[in-house]
Amino acid sequence: MAADDLRPADLYEQDFYAWTQAQAQALRDRGQGAARLDWERLAEEIEDMGKSDLRECHSRLETIIEHLFKLAWTQNTQPQGGWSSTIARERNALEDILTPTLRRLVEQDLEKRHVRALRVSEAAFLAEEPAAPRDESLRWSLPQILGESDDPLG
Repeated sequence: MAADDLRPADLYEQDFYAWTQAQAQALRDRGQGAARLDWERLAEEIEDMGKSDLRECHSRLETIIEHLFKLAWTQNTQPQGGWSSTIARERNALEDILTPTLRRLVEQDLEKRHVRALRVSEAAFLAEEPAAPRDESLRWSLPQILGESDDPLG
């Protein structure tokens, strides 16, 4: 059975990519013709796209914060360059997806991101530098994390 022969609900279940293409074409055609709009699933997928971007922002922020903790705590010079380049790479990626709304949402949730990144950083330091003093109270603002002002990287 060809993708064109399936109802939108069936196509969604059997071939998600084909469903996305059919729905895009139906939107371009204003919902007329053979391709009918699958309104409920279309709305869910659009919502999920936004949630996916928010999850990506959270993940990238946690990675940056994790590496900021490591840079602040380490007594070794060796891994610092790698941590700094990871921060730069994650900042670049965030720049591509961080909209004003997402920025507001991640800023509201920044303490949670610090706590989660702290857990990962502590686990790494217990294995790699168990004697290194660790200031667990360190916190960075979103502009600092993004390198927009008072950049912790200097």
